Amino acid sequence: MRVNRAASFVIAALLYAGGLALITLSPLTDWQFIPEAPWRFLGQPWPKYWTGFDVLVNTLAYIPLGLLVSRAALFKLRDLTWGPLISFGVSIAICLLWSIVLEGLQTYLPSRRPSVLDVFSNTAGAMIGAFITTAYAQSASRLQITEARPIEVGGVMLLGVWLIAQAAPQQIWLALGDIGLRDELRLGAAWLMGAAAATPSVVQEVFAAQRILAEALCVGAAITSCALILHLTMLESSRWFSRYRPEHWPRTLVTIVAITLAIRAIWISLLSPSTLTAWLTAGTQAGVILALLSAYGLAGARLSHQRLAAICGLAVTLMLANTLPDNNYLTDGLADWSRGRWLNLQLLANLSAVVWPFLAMGWLYQVLSRRAVRALERAYERQGRPSGIPRQPI
Repeated sequence: MRVNRAASFVIAALLYAGGLALITLSPLTDWQFIPEAPWRFLGQPWPKYWTGFDVLVNTLAYIPLGLLVSRAALFKLRDLTWGPLISFGVSIAICLLWSIVLEGLQTYLPSRRPSVLDVFSNTAGAMIGAFITTAYAQSASRLQITEARPIEVGGVMLLGVWLIAQAAPQQIWLALGDIGLRDELRLGAAWLMGAAAATPSVVQEVFAAQRILAEALCVGAAITSCALILHLTMLESSRWFSRYRPEHWPRTLVTIVAITLAIRAIWISLLSPSTLTAWLTAGTQAGVILALLSAYGLAGARLSHQRLAAICGLAVTLMLANTLPDNNYLTDGLADWSRGRWLNLQLLANLSAVVWPFLAMGWLYQVLSRRAVRALERAYERQGRPSGIPRQPI
């Protein structure tokens, strides 16, 4: 799959704009089409009640969109004398128009109110993002950042989806890829175990008995798969990570574990402070330890074997996420979230948690394909470098 650099930024900008739409228009229910122009709010006075928190969030939300749109435009206009200035103006205009469209659609949502202050905040964020891109484009010493390739843009987006998914109140932490077939798959598993005639309560007990082990496998497989994908992506990206080598795998895994735990704790503290430690169950802690142990277990593996391990880890995550029984943490988390200021984030977070394993699987088959990884493996062998860390005999 070949995608040029400008197209990769356009695709990333469209995906991010779609995420903003999900947040701005959530919840996507109870639409009422009233006889009122959606742009009427632009002529209304400044809102009487507003908070600095809302302004800050609306500003920060549009900084990445301004970065992506400006970078895509700048790549097309880089040969023009006024290219950076034109790209700056184009990105602001596009982000402003998108903000007006989304705010206007809120006219038909009874639970939402369009505001010209939100448009102003969104535009300010887009200006900041576009200015950062333009400023970096003027420095030849930052060529590695401004000349990002599709694999680098896609890798950043995939990591971003992983971090947003940490905000979703899954059945257990990192139970990603739940497509709503839990009851059917659980009954099927019970049938294979000889409990086809069992009542739902008995089936629940069968799975609850193995819950800690299942949680550990789910958490460990998800974290290890994410770290492996990031590891292989950085090896493939020779421009941004020219000094990255296969032997850096252990530190990459430790970094992913630390970042994921920190982001999860931050999301929970914002969304549901009362359950700040409830998600860190015994199974979750065992899963983190299991993931850390894989730093040694996969250190001596070839790159192609590491890719296979990532695929197997995603398969395990999907299987467990769709078979594990419900727990009380989900109910408590949703109850707290429904009363919080981050309610609009819920749809995007849940969507990210569902699609991340499938996006990661597609990334492994389309970008980090078996052929590409084997070619990378042979390249290191020609350089006299091992594709993994030789393990010392015990």
